[in-house]
Amino acid sequence: MLSRFSLAAIIGGLLNLLYVDNAPDHLRPYVIRQYATAQSTMLPREIFRFYITGASSNNAFTLLTANAPGNPSWNVLPHIHERHFENFYCFKGRYQLWAQAQDNTTQQTRVLTQGDFGAVVRNSTHTFQTIDPDTQLGGMLVPGGFEELFLTIGNASHPSTHSPYDPAFVNQTYSLTATESDIGQQQAFDVYSQLRFQPRRDAINGTAPAGTTWHTGPNQLAEFGRPYFIANGFGPKFLNNESSYQVIQPLVSPTQAGDLNFTMSTITVSTTPPNVTVPTWNLNNIQAFQVLEGMLSIQIASYDVANLTTGDSDPYFTKAMLMSQGYDGVDQQLISRGFPWDSAMFPNRWS
Repeated sequence: MLSRFSLAAIIGGLLNLLYVDNAPDHLRPYVIRQYATAQSTMLPREIFRFYITGASSNNAFTLLTANAPGNPSWNVLPHIHERHFENFYCFKGRYQLWAQAQDNTTQQTRVLTQGDFGAVVRNSTHTFQTIDPDTQLGGMLVPGGFEELFLTIGNASHPSTHSPYDPAFVNQTYSLTATESDIGQQQAFDVYSQLRFQPRRDAINGTAPAGTTWHTGPNQLAEFGRPYFIANGFGPKFLNNESSYQVIQPLVSPTQAGDLNFTMSTITVSTTPPNVTVPTWNLNNIQAFQVLEGMLSIQIASYDVANLTTGDSDPYFTKAMLMSQGYDGVDQQLISRGFPWDSAMFPNRWS
């Protein structure tokens, strides 16, 4: 039995073609495969793919992935964004993320492994460094349109095999420097270099400063305006049992998003019992699902059912990332009708 959602989404421009290889240039429903062309763009030792763009989401958000081998230095110069809230997720491998709030108090760093999350709020200095030979990080930026930076400074890359990245990257070397011209160009895209920032190198067990909790106990979402980190399964959790079991783990709530008007969660969904009707959702804002495990079947308006999968055609549970424009999306509705839960997994018996 499949994990299922039925969405009656209020989205303009319904077209016949649901599956695409690049994000559309206007707002419409679509499905795009992992490692699709997705306007893939090459920067030094990295391939970026853009699954949701400003154009395809009416500037709600940008969803990108970056694939890279381990890097001997930072992947990018330290910088801030004045207008964009940047969220980091680790799909596989490892990378280290540094973040320091606008008030320049304590600099935080974590080594992110699969399922870990880091929130870099506006005006936070940050950089990252890939560690493992096969690392994939995800970036969700609000508002949308941030992909224009990469499309401007990078080079189009369309590998015929859809390889996550070019194996030749392993032997490439490059210097992390920026000319005045580079800095000026990037500022037009809301990237402000912080060349005096020195990422700390004193992490123990993947975290610094000393005494911070990382994969050893609960993590909480921070107050508005401060960067924070959530280890896989260690954040707040809620259980909803209206149809199937659904464990919702919020990563960004309305409190952290503030005026940017979005939320971000993971949802772990059980199979749907045979005697239960799959609910239909009527949603006024943009919702985006990215399947992390299993398969999620979604029917959008008059389209046929779309099966979003990581390869398993009949899974017993599914985990997906949900990005929602507005504060009344699928995750917030499930949370409001659910209750706090202390496990990353749903019960092993039907209630």
